[in-house]
Amino acid sequence: WQTFGVEKAVLALDMSGFSLTVRRDGILAYLQRIRRMQQVSLPLVPAHGGEVVKCEADNLMLVFNSGLQAVQAALAIRNACHAIGQEVSIGLDYGHILYIPESDCYGDAVNLAYKLGEDLARGGEILITAAIRQALPPGAFSLKEEHFSISGLDLHVWRIL
Repeated sequence: WQTFGVEKAVLALDMSGFSLTVRRDGILAYLQRIRRMQQVSLPLVPAHGGEVVKCEADNLMLVFNSGLQAVQAALAIRNACHAIGQEVSIGLDYGHILYIPESDCYGDAVNLAYKLGEDLARGGEILITAAIRQALPPGAFSLKEEHFSISGLDLHVWRIL
């Protein structure tokens, strides 16, 4: 924790439609979609003060110093992906994590961001935790409160509208 422990916002992105697209169009078509998503998304990360931790399959893991930066990046990435016909689902959390730059990160905030982005958010949706919500200026974003129970967790989150 002394060497790699940091307070960060974690953004977990998952592309929508993997199974259907691969069955319909084949794996090469989906790999092209992944590459295109990365081409439009990755330049937006440093532009919003973030860092790319890793790209694996159709997922991105990104970190930011603040929840506001993470939400602004999530909106920009979602809009850029939508513009190329690719829907993504995004989960955001903030907390104390182990961060190994450009390699990986670990911790509850990472796990929760992935749970939101991969399992709960639908295509085009951004889900945030209370820790992210608290970092946002009051009234700056339109939010809808949601409750989920998954994997033994009772989650109180907000969907950015």
